[in-house]
Amino acid sequence: MLPSYTNIGVAGSVRALRAAHNRFMERETLTPGKLYARLAAEFRRMRPEHCGNCRMPMVALTHRLSPQSCNWTVADASPLCEKCAPLVATIVKDASERYDINDPVSVPFFPLPAANGNPFSVRRH
Repeated sequence: MLPSYTNIGVAGSVRALRAAHNRFMERETLTPGKLYARLAAEFRRMRPEHCGNCRMPMVALTHRLSPQSCNWTVADASPLCEKCAPLVATIVKDASERYDINDPVSVPFFPLPAANGNPFSVRRH
């Protein structure tokens, strides 16, 4: 007699793949201060020697734009030179794939597009 259903191992392997994918997509959760400290340390380590005035912009809690996106962004308040701006964008892009923030006292906001066209910086309301 033939079984009336297909091999159940296929469904089990799909569940295992999804679980592995979800573990891969999980971000480390940090406080805003710890995230800023990591970003600032990375920026100081990589910034050009000529530049001593540029600073890493502050992080701010935002609503997620999609389930895969992070829940933070950097403020557009810090002026950056033409050599440091792409470096900050690269550091923020890499960190946005690895970190989320947990700030129970802040109210998240919906990010507005930045005036300078940089997708990793926002302007506040």
